[in-house]
Amino acid sequence: MRLFEIILLFIITIFPFYISTKGYRLNKKFPLIIIGGIIILHFIFEGYRWQIIPTYLITLILVWCLYKEYSFFNGGWIKKIISGLTFSTLLLFAWSLPYILPVFSLPTPTGKYKIGSDYIHLKTDREEEITENTDDKRELMIKVWYPANIKNEKKESYLNDGDRIGFAKKYGLPKSTFNYLNYVETNTYKFPKVANRKFPVLIFSHGSYSKASGYYAIIEEIVSQGYIVLNINHTYESTGTLFPDGTIKLYNKEYDEKYVSTQQMGELAWKSQQDFNNAKTEDEKLLVSKNILKNYIASDITKRWSKDITSVIDILEIWNKSSFLANRLDTNKIGVFGHSQGASAVGQTLLEDDRITAGASLDGIQWGNMIDSTLIKPFLIISSDWKFPHPNFNTYAFRNGSSTAFYDVKINTSGHASFMDIPLMINLQFINEAGTINPKRAYKITTETLLQFFDKYLLDKPTNLIDLKTKYNEFEIMRKK
Repeated sequence: MRLFEIILLFIITIFPFYISTKGYRLNKKFPLIIIGGIIILHFIFEGYRWQIIPTYLITLILVWCLYKEYSFFNGGWIKKIISGLTFSTLLLFAWSLPYILPVFSLPTPTGKYKIGSDYIHLKTDREEEITENTDDKRELMIKVWYPANIKNEKKESYLNDGDRIGFAKKYGLPKSTFNYLNYVETNTYKFPKVANRKFPVLIFSHGSYSKASGYYAIIEEIVSQGYIVLNINHTYESTGTLFPDGTIKLYNKEYDEKYVSTQQMGELAWKSQQDFNNAKTEDEKLLVSKNILKNYIASDITKRWSKDITSVIDILEIWNKSSFLANRLDTNKIGVFGHSQGASAVGQTLLEDDRITAGASLDGIQWGNMIDSTLIKPFLIISSDWKFPHPNFNTYAFRNGSSTAFYDVKINTSGHASFMDIPLMINLQFINEAGTINPKRAYKITTETLLQFFDKYLLDKPTNLIDLKTKYNEFEIMRKK
């Protein structure tokens, strides 16, 4: 919560007891001036947001009581109980709403570079598999985050309209619900020039039905350390994709109902979990894992998103000659990383595209062909700390690991959303699925692990991410090769 919001909340919490005394009648102008001044300062310096509506309402009620010289808790016991319960309910909402949905602060990047962003509209000749129109071709929006030379550029707003509107629609909320995010200050500037040198390239793939750009905390830090990050928005499979002409393509629920969230897929997932838990031998667990990893619908999504990543890599040399990225991409140093479903796409692409140097998975299950293969490139898995029993299909998907370097680490007390900005947006653990770890500490551990890994295999720096165990007690090495 912000300063004047907190002051208002303390005033409305204490004030009913003040106006229940006789002393307030002696000088009621002074408290009215104080309240009015705080309200004005709040609107000038912080601005309106809907989470503060209960606070505004209580303030109006208390001002009216003060002006009319009406004791808030006046009357008999029944009236006092009703007044007390009403006030307590309003006060509960007044405190909880801005706390649960705060105007949050992103972590301050620690690298030497300022951060810029721009967008590239990538049109491919691949058939769009999500829509029914066979003439549709796959189009992608790529958000480019890069080390920048800042002059007079302004910082960008947190999330674009595609992300916001799609996120609101996902939960059946009005599109104005997330307008308060305009008050969130990012560390990213709009459209500055790229810093004058070549940078290694990281391609990022988001989670299914998530905000493609909802990873500011991690991406800003990585870019500040001297990487260009190409953030793919997988059209029709994120919350929303905003195109240059203003068109927004939301998550395609028709495709979801027809192929993804079906009874058949649900039964396959349930049966696989039961069969895995009931399996008595490693061979039996391997067979169950192979069946679900290769036949579940997420395997098809993995392969489609892997093609998206490849489509981006295919065009890098052109962008390196004739775009705002000209002569700024080190196309000999390409890494890939992703979260959840995007992490699976990363693993699949690493199997198939030899232009990639190394890849990292953030809490993803490796659907697809990995279970029958062996990686020949360095690979890093960072997992969250799942607290309920669930089949660890990745143990079998990556049973062959990599012929070069393979790291499997876990961040204890973290959750699946600890790699996203969600725990900053929603300050309630049982809703945000981010575990009990402090969100900014989780980001710090994640970014340091990723940077240690990519610095070593893309930049040949003498790093050793195993040493992070001595720095963070939440950091756990599950497997290393």
